[in-house]
Amino acid sequence: MEHVQYKNILIVDDNDELRQMLTAYFSEFNDVVSCSNIKSAKAAISSRTFDIVLLDVILPDGNGLDIVNDANAPVIVLSNLGNDSNILDGFSAGATDYVVKPCSPQVIEARMRLRLLPDSKAVISAHHLTLNMSKRTAYFFNKQLNLTSSEFNILMFLMQNAGRFFSANEIYENIWNMPYLRTATVKVHISNLRKKMLAVSPDCAELLIQNFGKGYAFVKSE
Repeated sequence: MEHVQYKNILIVDDNDELRQMLTAYFSEFNDVVSCSNIKSAKAAISSRTFDIVLLDVILPDGNGLDIVNDANAPVIVLSNLGNDSNILDGFSAGATDYVVKPCSPQVIEARMRLRLLPDSKAVISAHHLTLNMSKRTAYFFNKQLNLTSSEFNILMFLMQNAGRFFSANEIYENIWNMPYLRTATVKVHISNLRKKMLAVSPDCAELLIQNFGKGYAFVKSE
């Protein structure tokens, strides 16, 4: 199996044994920072850029999901909480993946590989909208959109599949690789995404994501 290499990884977990084991495993090929609480994780995020974050939910000083949007990187939740409600909470907060403990470093690495892109493939652009999928930034008419992680994930998926229509449950299943949990979260996120784009360009933003009864699509470039 090819290893994840040359990445900046943040590991946030208060289980000392697990955190040290993951740090040792990923440090062989990557630059790893490990934290045991939210306070230290926020300090790390504010001081440097990470390519990916491995995040526990239950931490000594609060809920780890509170820092998902601060991370500016794909977040993989590692948690003992494995029922549908917990997983839904993770994805609603903007996590890009959810792994239930116990799990091996090899399984985590396989999930990480799905969320990491080489720089040459990280940028997609159409209709004055540019996404950097590694840096997790979005610019519309050269103005940065302040997107939540879930909004970014949905927009990225639709742009990567421009011209194709997807129902809300298909979007959910494709982004988060798990069965649709009968939630309105996708529709809510798309509504909020539209509002943010309309605030930048009232004439164009509404044309980018359409719903004609067939689902949602990003308009394909001519």
